[in-house]
Amino acid sequence: MNTSKLITIALVPLASVLLLRGDGAVAQQPRAKQTANSLQLSADDEKAIRDIIKDQETAWNKHDMKAYMESYRDDADAINIVGMYWNGKAAILKHLSDYHATSFKDLEETLDEVNVHSIGDGYAIAILIWKVGEFKAPNGVHIPAGRHRSTQVLAKGTDGWKVVHFHNTTIDEAALKGAAAESTE
Repeated sequence: MNTSKLITIALVPLASVLLLRGDGAVAQQPRAKQTANSLQLSADDEKAIRDIIKDQETAWNKHDMKAYMESYRDDADAINIVGMYWNGKAAILKHLSDYHATSFKDLEETLDEVNVHSIGDGYAIAILIWKVGEFKAPNGVHIPAGRHRSTQVLAKGTDGWKVVHFHNTTIDEAALKGAAAESTE
C-alpha cells in the first residue's frame, strides 16, 4: 500500500472525531441572536392557542374526532402513547376515529396543566398534562386512570394557528416521585 493511502486511512478517523466533537475544533455556524421579545407570544396568539386546546378537550370528550382535528394542519404528524406514527391529518383522523369507536368510546380526558410558549416567529409549543380515565387498550389490557403529557407544535399561517406535530406519553408517577426525591437530597 502506498504512503498516501496510509495517510488518508489514518486521517479519516481523526477527521471524524473532530467533526463529531463540535467543541470548536471545526468552524460552527453562527447562531442568530433572538431578543427576549422575539420569543414572546402576543396575548391574542396565546389565547388563540389555549382556545384550540380547550376545544380539543371538548371534542375529545364528545368523541367528535372531526372537530378535534379541525386544529390540525393537513401535513401534521402524530405519535401516540405507544409510539405509533401517522403522517397527515387524514391518517390521524382515521386512527382517532377508529379508537374512539372502540377502546376510547367511554374515555374522558381533562386538562390538568397547559404551558404555551413561542419557539420562534410564527411557531409555538404547548406542553400539556391530561388526567386520563381508565380504559381497555385495543389488545384488551386494562389501562388504569393516570396522567399523560403531550406536546403540540403549532404554526401560524393565514388560517391561524394549526397543530403541525403531536406527541403523547404516559407519565410514570413512580419515576416522577423518585426524580423529585433525588433532587431534594
